[in-house]
Amino acid sequence: MKNIVVPISDARDVSWAVAQVIEAFRGEPVRVYLLNVRHPLPSHISRFFKGGLNDFYHEAGMEVLKPAMKALDDAGIPHEDFVLVGHKAETIVRFARQHQSQVILNNRADSAFSIFGLGSIASQVRRLMHARPGTSGVSNPT
Repeated sequence: MKNIVVPISDARDVSWAVAQVIEAFRGEPVRVYLLNVRHPLPSHISRFFKGGLNDFYHEAGMEVLKPAMKALDDAGIPHEDFVLVGHKAETIVRFARQHQSQVILNNRADSAFSIFGLGSIASQVRRLMHARPGTSGVSNPT
């Protein structure tokens, strides 16, 4: 069974990601990991959370994943859902390696910088996945 990681950053990712997962699921059984990576809050802000910071990250991340979870549930596709905190590209790659998974990425520009080729999350993930041997791969179907 093939494992795939589908990073979801915001609502713009959902319809594309769900279409890719459904297509992959048709071809063969796959284990789907929906993943939202939260950027850590600066310490001058996080100190006000008094132990509830992990709950804050989890709730915010699950809110982002909710539409994709519903769409996959409606399509009858099982999935596991994760919210992690860290640098987005590095965290996605670490998760994919730990789960021996292929990463499904959208080619959409993540920021103004990525328009100029200066570091979209997708390009960072691709670079990191190919930086060391033993990676499971990155897929960016169009």
